[in-house]
Amino acid sequence: MEKTLNTSKEFFEKYTDSFNVLAADQQRNIEIKKQHSYRVAENAKWLALKLKQDAEGEKIAYTSGLLHDIGRFQQLADFNTFDDAKSLDHADFAIKLLKEKQVLEAADEEIRELIFTAIGLHNKFQIPKKLSDRELLYINILRDADKLDILKVITDYYSNKNQKPNHTLTWELPKGTVVSKQVAKEILAGKQVSKQSVKTDIDVKIMQLSWIFDLNFRPSIEYVLENRFLEKIYNTLSKSDTIIEIYRKVKVYAENKILV
Repeated sequence: MEKTLNTSKEFFEKYTDSFNVLAADQQRNIEIKKQHSYRVAENAKWLALKLKQDAEGEKIAYTSGLLHDIGRFQQLADFNTFDDAKSLDHADFAIKLLKEKQVLEAADEEIRELIFTAIGLHNKFQIPKKLSDRELLYINILRDADKLDILKVITDYYSNKNQKPNHTLTWELPKGTVVSKQVAKEILAGKQVSKQSVKTDIDVKIMQLSWIFDLNFRPSIEYVLENRFLEKIYNTLSKSDTIIEIYRKVKVYAENKILV
């Protein structure tokens, strides 16, 4: 895995540096996504350590995290969006790219396929039931690592009132005054809100609160609570009975999960 990890780092640097002739806003988002990839890699390695994985497991987790969004760069260059529904599935494209460039060829086939599986499923709303325990472990490590950093990025963005608007983070949805009924129904049922249900900027924030239900490991939930991500999102919302009920639901769920 050491050679595969080093090859992956070299490829990531050279490939992302090749997107250097874009417009200023696109260049800014390239850098945002590049730094996101580094942090997700570190988050994934941290989770692997917390879950007592060996050195090989740490490298698998780190490599998956580093390369999970490699499809985002061409997506932004071609479509000027990170919205898969309006462009391409960035995870599927990542696997295609990595195979074409033979980035993981030094790895054993089993490990190579494990990394491809984790990357391919990191952005899917639901994952297949028929997965091995090892596949499920690294898929869930990557999914948690990704969500933890997105929550960090968006709460930093929401908290900085003077920051320049960034449509790739807000989806350019219309401003809402209330939570959409379907969104409220899903989160109050203890489910992750689907992107298809999201209609307004308020719904996006409720969906982000609902990610707590899709975190797989106790250290992930502890990290969310320690960094007050739920509270920070809640503080950006106009208070209503529904909003208060939703916040109470996610906060109590998170606190109960770390007491088990």
